[in-house]
Amino acid sequence: LLQTHKMIKIIQSDKFIIFLLISFLLLTNNYYGEYNINTSANSGFYYLHIANSFPVGMTLENSSQAYIHGERFFVPYIVGFVSNLLDINSFYIFQAFTYFIISILVIINYKIINKVIPQKHYNLLFFSLFLLNPYILRYSLSNPLMLNDLVFTLSISLLFLSFLNKKNILFYTSLFLAIISRQTSILIILTLIFSLILPYKNEIINLKKIFFALLLWITNYFISQQYLEISNITTFYESQFFGLLDFFQKDFEILKFLKFLFLPFLSFGPLFVAIIFLFFKRKIFLRINETNIFFIILLILFAAQPFLCGPVVAGKNIIRLSTLGYTSIIFVLCLNLKNLSDLSKKTFVIFSILLPFWSFHPTFSNIKIFEILKQFLNY
Repeated sequence: LLQTHKMIKIIQSDKFIIFLLISFLLLTNNYYGEYNINTSANSGFYYLHIANSFPVGMTLENSSQAYIHGERFFVPYIVGFVSNLLDINSFYIFQAFTYFIISILVIINYKIINKVIPQKHYNLLFFSLFLLNPYILRYSLSNPLMLNDLVFTLSISLLFLSFLNKKNILFYTSLFLAIISRQTSILIILTLIFSLILPYKNEIINLKKIFFALLLWITNYFISQQYLEISNITTFYESQFFGLLDFFQKDFEILKFLKFLFLPFLSFGPLFVAIIFLFFKRKIFLRINETNIFFIILLILFAAQPFLCGPVVAGKNIIRLSTLGYTSIIFVLCLNLKNLSDLSKKTFVIFSILLPFWSFHPTFSNIKIFEILKQFLNY
């Protein structure tokens, strides 16, 4: 009886359930190789070329796409360095880094949610919203060349943890990772500046941190410009900033626009349902503090960036780009919940069933139940 009791406790433990969920992801995921890069990860072509070109610059055609990815050269350049040092195919180094960062991301996100929601099993439910999202871990496992996106996602989690623990080392590390991985990091700096001038007491953000962020961003900018110059890449991408305006002026189609607006739902669906459900159940109580204000502003900017690019420029990438802020929504939601203990078991069971099914992306998983939806959306 004692052994049986111990076994039941192990099976019911969060860590065991997380192990099962991760095993489920690994077993049901699709994996794309070096020579069959998935169309949802075309940026991987540029990152792989940067890594394979180490220690010199790119030898690609001078284009705006080469310019965009050349500005993000640092992460794949490190991959190229390790590949040359160990004499191992750079694609395998991308895979190794991907698995390593996924492991760190899982640990950190569980730590955040467990800290904010200490109630047993409820924390696991919200953690599953992250773990089973089809455009984070599934996407990265399928497309290890998209390491920059994964590093940026990790930086956002570290940033939130730095707000929770009030640790500067986490704050500076998160900024460094964000800046070297994506130009989207400028939105973090803008949010820092805006948060500082708001009329409420802020114990986390100060001028010193903003100065550090600006200095780091400027340093990275000039280094990336040197890399682009070596690569003879000069074609900038300013036209992409006005994609939505061009769409309304030249190519507007109401159906195409509505389809564009719907696409993020493929990533955010269960999270939106959870927010609506908890709101009507009066379980959400928004508190005015520096963490909430900062991340709400940041989320608005994250959502605005791909939206302003429009259906022609951003296209289906609006899902991937908007998902960069997905974990922040979960964290902010968890931070503003109350009285979860009286939620019905039925609710818990429904979400526990919904989330694994939602993760069956027609491209990134080997379970094809959403193939009909894929054909409908031509995605």
